Amino acid sequence: MPFVFHTYAPIVPQILAQFFVSITFIYLLWEYRRDGLALVLIFLCYERVFLFFGSAMTDLYKAIALLFVGYVFTQQKAWHFYSKKDRWIIIIFIVFSIQFMVATFIFSKTSLTTIFSQYARYLEVIMLWFLIKDATYTRENPREILLLFYKIILMAMCISIIQWLMLGSHIEGLVAGFTINGGSHGTTIPILGFIILWILRGGKFNKYDWLYVAGLVLIGFTAAKRAVMFILPIVIGVFMIYVARRRVNRTFVLGILAVPIVFYIGVRLTPTLNPDNKVWGRFDMEHIWDYAERYQFGQDGVEGQMAIIQSDDTKYFNTINKDKKIEAEGRGGATIALLKLIFGSYSMTDQDLYGIGYNNMYGVDYAEFDNLPLTIHVNHKGSASGMFQSYVTVGVLGVFTAVLFLFVFLFYCKFKRLRIVLFLIVFWEYFFYTGLIIRTPAFMAMIFAAIHYMNFVYYKQKQQKRYL
Repeated sequence: MPFVFHTYAPIVPQILAQFFVSITFIYLLWEYRRDGLALVLIFLCYERVFLFFGSAMTDLYKAIALLFVGYVFTQQKAWHFYSKKDRWIIIIFIVFSIQFMVATFIFSKTSLTTIFSQYARYLEVIMLWFLIKDATYTRENPREILLLFYKIILMAMCISIIQWLMLGSHIEGLVAGFTINGGSHGTTIPILGFIILWILRGGKFNKYDWLYVAGLVLIGFTAAKRAVMFILPIVIGVFMIYVARRRVNRTFVLGILAVPIVFYIGVRLTPTLNPDNKVWGRFDMEHIWDYAERYQFGQDGVEGQMAIIQSDDTKYFNTINKDKKIEAEGRGGATIALLKLIFGSYSMTDQDLYGIGYNNMYGVDYAEFDNLPLTIHVNHKGSASGMFQSYVTVGVLGVFTAVLFLFVFLFYCKFKRLRIVLFLIVFWEYFFYTGLIIRTPAFMAMIFAAIHYMNFVYYKQKQQKRYL
């Protein structure tokens, strides 16, 4: 059975790190051995344990994950928590499913294995919505699921530290127990981890909680992720000030101070974000801004990519390819170019409407991706934002149904300010990053845990006011 190793890191330390990941996985399974939902969530958060053993084990893991979620969903009869208010979730999921099936079975050459593994994620998400809702409202402690995720992410910090000590450097792709080949997890996990911590503490942090925040930065650092160093400080500031409606007090001041401190430390720890290109290099704001703009929008920056929308000049086309594809650079550029296509600047084909299948997005390398017959051509596969990945796999119609499916859950959050911030985070992650949240049941489950618990608090507060 083949093992998955990163060629630019020593094999023995990778094996030892994998062993430590497995130990934490077994420990959590044992601790929560009598809790079916907890076992499911732990299983979903430790995909790396199975990815290490190659594609055959990965396919088996995905099948078991769906069966496991379905089994617990049936055992706990979670559908009993369906209410009329949930009907929009079901309606949109049906629309999403119809478009998914039409795109994959009729208009693309996607293999059955790939179709199953991709669609299984969304089936799991629907079941997890009701499972977590059931757990929040029926258990003695409604915070149990949040506390479980808190512990899983705490384990992720420990894994990151051990991995750093063993490998001696950060390795993009090795992200705690979550993955072995998807560095973007290193950005998403710290953001979701902070949201969970904030809700558990009600926005009031002690010194140990700030140490936990430092651990979240460490997860991004060891995964060699740059985006988290920009996004996490913003998330911290918005939650500590806007969501909490803070007045000027000690917590407010700490929240204000945390933003530049986290950003400063993160930049100096990330070689590509400092001019010295090393850990703890110099802090240079001009270098940071230039790098961020090139990373998100290519060499020509925002103005160059916006020109795609503002002009039909042929210089914005691929002059090498006779088909004249729309050129784009960076994830932001990919999204801008796709918006131009959607809003009618260019005529669409059936391929644009229904995509070319999941195999052509997740089953190809960078060179193969560059040669795909897409109307929009990005500078490399890494520039495919979540929105662009939906376009490649299930087309423009798939983008619309994916957006509906992704955002419908957020509208169920009763706290307006939290709902707005969650919306903005998910919007950025789908349209200008990798769209990992919608494709990862474990991440959707974290968002569900936050929404259901805050709704539980909302209804309790409303009930108390009623009897006052």
